[in-house]
Amino acid sequence: MNTIKQKILQQAKLGGAQVTALREQVLDIVLQQTGVIKAYHVLSQMQQQSEGAVAPPTAYRALDFWAEQGVLHKVAAVNGYVLCSHAQHDCSDHCRHGEAQAHHSAFILVCTECGAVDEQTLSQEWTALRAGLAASGFALKEEHVVLTGVCRKCQ
Repeated sequence: MNTIKQKILQQAKLGGAQVTALREQVLDIVLQQTGVIKAYHVLSQMQQQSEGAVAPPTAYRALDFWAEQGVLHKVAAVNGYVLCSHAQHDCSDHCRHGEAQAHHSAFILVCTECGAVDEQTLSQEWTALRAGLAASGFALKEEHVVLTGVCRKCQ
């Protein structure tokens, strides 16, 4: 088992989450993907790996589980999920103070040409944004902003 998967499973279990075989299967599929993760692609992979039929809600529930665990960002703007960059490494090794705790606060850059995804924490910008929102009395439900555009490679 790779170390990224081990870390994710360990964190989920430490948090009291129940990781079923199906959820682990979806995690394996997700960790093999890059860019925007579409539920129908995950469902297709599950069906290929399964002897029986897999109902669409099964894939969505497992993806939502991993989003609740902080492994994925559910991004309505692209109708899919994005693997959290902080789920792929040990933040204590190199993230600046506070970034590991604030990994759900992200600017997610999505290329509309190739689907590439880049996640930027931008801690100072989030601090300023939170202060402005607090002053206005607005409470965020999700702390990620999705920006779509064209990546350097596609320009």
